[in-house]
Amino acid sequence: MAPKKRTTQPVSKTVPPASAPGSLFDTASDPAPRQPDNTRAPRPFIGIQFKCCSTYGRIYRNHEANAYAGNCPRCGKRVNVPIRHGGGSARFFSAG
Repeated sequence: MAPKKRTTQPVSKTVPPASAPGSLFDTASDPAPRQPDNTRAPRPFIGIQFKCCSTYGRIYRNHEANAYAGNCPRCGKRVNVPIRHGGGSARFFSAG
């Protein structure tokens, strides 16, 4: 079987003038990507070494901002650390 003969057609090289309506419209451009909204402050926490199960976990400040409360990640034992005026600067503790 003989190969098919390819025919080419001339391509128009005309460019519309800049003053023509719609000549500045670029269909290939995308709008600028939205930047993520990272304005939310990180939630305060303290680290706890749970002696009951030899595990580490974080406990977070409660909504009233008067204590850090949480559970052991393995056995679920409850921990509550009150926040006192003029408290310490330590961020890691042992419990249970």
